Amino acid sequence: MRRQRGMVLLPVTLALAIVGTLAYAMTRDGAMSASAVDAQYDTDRARYLAEAGVNLLKWRNEQSSCNSAQGFSSPFTGLEGGTISSSSVTNKKPILAMTLTATTDRGTVNKVVLDEKTGVVLHDLSKKTEITISAQNGSDGFIRADPLTGNTTLAYLETTDDKAHGLIKFDLGPDRTGAMVTEATLRLYLGSVQSTQAGALGVHRMLRAWPFLMNWTNGWTNPGGDFAPLPSNLYATPLAAGTAYTTRIDGLVQDWTTLPPTNLGLLLKPAGLVAARFNSFEATANQPQLFLRYYPLCK
Repeated sequence: MRRQRGMVLLPVTLALAIVGTLAYAMTRDGAMSASAVDAQYDTDRARYLAEAGVNLLKWRNEQSSCNSAQGFSSPFTGLEGGTISSSSVTNKKPILAMTLTATTDRGTVNKVVLDEKTGVVLHDLSKKTEITISAQNGSDGFIRADPLTGNTTLAYLETTDDKAHGLIKFDLGPDRTGAMVTEATLRLYLGSVQSTQAGALGVHRMLRAWPFLMNWTNGWTNPGGDFAPLPSNLYATPLAAGTAYTTRIDGLVQDWTTLPPTNLGLLLKPAGLVAARFNSFEATANQPQLFLRYYPLCK
């Protein structure tokens, strides 16, 4: 009887041993996993501190009219979670080079070394500039699906749904290369329109250079022009004749100042509009305009 009782208890004992082993393993793995997560968190914090330090030095040097190279005179403690120190800070206009070290409260270190090629680009925040670009620095035209071709001598840019697209290009000039754009507002004046219902007008980035005279298919990969499928912005509806419309295209113009060769102009693509004629650069008044507000590169 005692032997049978022992045989019955054996599986129970084995089961308890297995459960105990698993519990120990899970506890140990859980502790190791928590430790790994904690270490990764501190590594990420050091990286974020370093990124914040770089941006802070960029801002400090931009505020000083780009005339000096400012680093941290002592370990900076203004950000929660650690300290930041810098060395070898040099201002090679417009590039700020530096060696920056971020150290968390737990001692994790992230070191960033930026040279004259990889350094941050500085803009002169003391020289906020505003300018309106119009006919003297631009070209335009339009293309149609019917046999007629666009003509830059016309005083209007015709846009009709799936039948006519307007084309505009503003020459930003070399002085604005690399500028930090804070506002880019496109202004168009609608002289006439035959639509009886509300319509919209999309402003699209052009993907191919275009001559003054083109038709709907020749010279394009796609009929109607090669342009980005998603508009950089839309004009509000409804559109009424005799009205000036404005829309922001900050991101598009920022790309043009950063990489001037990408400035291939923009295309006006209507939706639900018939023979909407916007004034062109050749109009005697209310010509297309691009208002820019920006900060130039440090020079």
